[in-house]
Amino acid sequence: MKAAAAGAALLLLIICAFIAAATSILTGSGTPGGLACAITPATTSSTTGGPVAASTSTGVASTLTLDSEQQTHAALIVQVATERGLPARAAVIAVATALQESHLHNLRYGHLDSLGLFQQRPSRGWGTPEQILDPRYATSTFYDRLVKVSRWEQLPVTRAAQAVQRSGRPDAYALWETFAQHTVDALTGTCVPIIPGEQVAAVLAYAHAQLGKPYLWGAEGPAAFDCSGLTMRAYQAAGITIPRVAADQWRHGPPIPAGQEEPGDLVFFRMEADGPGHVGLVLGGGQMIHAPNRRTVVKIDSYHRQDLIGFTRPPAHAATSQSDPR
Repeated sequence: MKAAAAGAALLLLIICAFIAAATSILTGSGTPGGLACAITPATTSSTTGGPVAASTSTGVASTLTLDSEQQTHAALIVQVATERGLPARAAVIAVATALQESHLHNLRYGHLDSLGLFQQRPSRGWGTPEQILDPRYATSTFYDRLVKVSRWEQLPVTRAAQAVQRSGRPDAYALWETFAQHTVDALTGTCVPIIPGEQVAAVLAYAHAQLGKPYLWGAEGPAAFDCSGLTMRAYQAAGITIPRVAADQWRHGPPIPAGQEEPGDLVFFRMEADGPGHVGLVLGGGQMIHAPNRRTVVKIDSYHRQDLIGFTRPPAHAATSQSDPR
């Protein structure tokens, strides 16, 4: 009983935090955790309103309002992801899916025998009708299947959601990604970048999944990384091959003038005899993901440093360099 009461209290706090945080984030007055996202803030209301409506012309939600039921379900989806230790990307996928399937309402009807937030079907092994209509159960079973999808963290929302849902309209999940991102940002205080183009999104999704892993010189994952091992593997996750070491990565892509760098670009530091001695991945807003040194772990930092050299943008296709790792 105590655990249930504590969980209910936590969910209530999350819902209250959503109302306050969404106003700041979605009007552009602040960015969660100091990390800027490559997304365009949209107008929203956290007060009661009708279901979210999608615009097929823009590919994003055009009428961004959530009623109290929708807010509660969005908060629950984020809470379950947090309880399971899943990254925020999982919650973005789940919220976008629920927006498409039910507009975040716990529907007692649907196509054929589909029910609930995610329109899961008893006849397809999702559970009994009673179980599926329990939002916590429905959310948990969605995550159960999502985490079994190979490399799900690196997939676009459309492909990750479709691998779980087997929808007749898989592209429709993309309509909700931006609003789902805003919602999760507001609820978690974190920011998982959404980048136009599946390749750059996959690069950054891979890098985010490595946060907290140790630095090891010459390491290329999956348990540890050095700086250029991380950037190389991140681009490989998007199907792009770049050279192995920081100096070769510097020479590989066209230079990008300072101020014109974009998420996914490489940022270089500490010029040495053969080229830069360190490299990171630009997130936006002056932030990067990198593997700094053996005294710390893969993390997010500012790239505005005295030893900053510049930026490059790797081409979509490249030859591999077999130089010694840095």
